[in-house]
Amino acid sequence: MKIIITESQYKNLINESTFVFPIGNDNFNVGYDSQGLGRGVSPKVLDREDAIHNSDYSGKHLGIDIFAPKGTPLVSCVDGEVYEVNWGEPVGGNVVNIKGDDGKNYRYAHLDNINNELEKGDRITKGKFLGTVGKTGNAINTHPHLHFSVYNRNYFSGSIDPWPYLNATLDQGDIIVIDNDDVADKIDGTVVTGDVYIADILDNNDNSELISMGSKGEGVVEIQEILLSLDYELPKYGADGRFGRETKKAVEEFQREKGLTPTDGIVGIETSKEMYEYV
Repeated sequence: MKIIITESQYKNLINESTFVFPIGNDNFNVGYDSQGLGRGVSPKVLDREDAIHNSDYSGKHLGIDIFAPKGTPLVSCVDGEVYEVNWGEPVGGNVVNIKGDDGKNYRYAHLDNINNELEKGDRITKGKFLGTVGKTGNAINTHPHLHFSVYNRNYFSGSIDPWPYLNATLDQGDIIVIDNDDVADKIDGTVVTGDVYIADILDNNDNSELISMGSKGEGVVEIQEILLSLDYELPKYGADGRFGRETKKAVEEFQREKGLTPTDGIVGIETSKEMYEYV
């Protein structure tokens, strides 16, 4: 069966299985034949002509790639806690790691965006929206996909083949489909990673470009210097041109004090208007 849910409904609709499929949509390609075997064979699940790929688990490739359109929602496959939320890793790109109640780690790599509500140490339930499929890190020249890994303790020495988990879930038909309207409010929008300044956002006169988690460059330095001049604290790195959690929290405080909504730590058109007077 296919379970179509909204973010607020998922807790009541997920069945009692301990593992659910990590893609929150039914448009994907795992890249395996009906037996889950081998490179160069017909994919097991294929809904997109341009996603004909195969992905083997091996000693060199410690995971399975699940190809899907950029922006496809991802969900937590197990109950557990958020073990890792990293933006811009050289290899994995934007990464979320869930430590399951079973003691195993479930790593999601190459994400385009990460749910802006996630914090390391948070309790999480299976089916929770984590972020969206992308091609960040060393996947920048590939088709968008999720690199999905399972491991005990250490990623390299404790790696486990994810295929039995994925295969069993596909056989059961336990695929959760997240409503895209519920995704939009929980990602950092069209976050630009290159140089974008407050003036650029004002020139756009919309939120087509945003500055938030994962953004880098002189545009971020501009925002950080404004925050520091207004006595907001960035104690760890200062104006380093990298938009991390400390910068996000300072922007959220700025938004609260200016009466802006939402207080999401994202510099869009409204926040830019308030900040521009300090440029």
